[in-house]
Amino acid sequence: MTRALAIALVLLLGVIFWQRGSVWKAQESATAAVAGQKSAEDDLSAAQSEIGQLTTVVAKERADAKAANALAARYEKEKTHAQTESDRLVAELRAGNSRLHDRWQAAIHTAALSQAAASASQPDGRADDRYESAGRIIGAADQCDAQVRALQAYARQCGGEP
Repeated sequence: MTRALAIALVLLLGVIFWQRGSVWKAQESATAAVAGQKSAEDDLSAAQSEIGQLTTVVAKERADAKAANALAARYEKEKTHAQTESDRLVAELRAGNSRLHDRWQAAIHTAALSQAAASASQPDGRADDRYESAGRIIGAADQCDAQVRALQAYARQCGGEP
């Protein structure tokens, strides 16, 4: 009987240790699960933060692109206006409604007089050439001014100071 009692006691102790081991393993598994959940939550938080930052960057890039497109459109408009003004100036010079600076005018009159002496029936082609040249020069200067303004505006938009 003592022997049976001893065997029963050993079996009972074995079951107790086995149960305790299962409980410890369950506690370790639960601890690992909590740690895994915490890690997943941290990863989710980091991903959401990065998405927020990327959304901000994309919004800024879109706004910058829109502003750059507006600057480009304004530059094209100013360039077209400069060409129109150049053409208008040439027409006014030919019609006699505008005059060039005296230095240019003197060269035109000298050319006109020499040509008139050579042939009174032919129009002064050199004067027309000078008018067109003056119009091209003024138009090119206006276009350059428009380009400089556009580039300076773009540099200010990008954060630089021209």
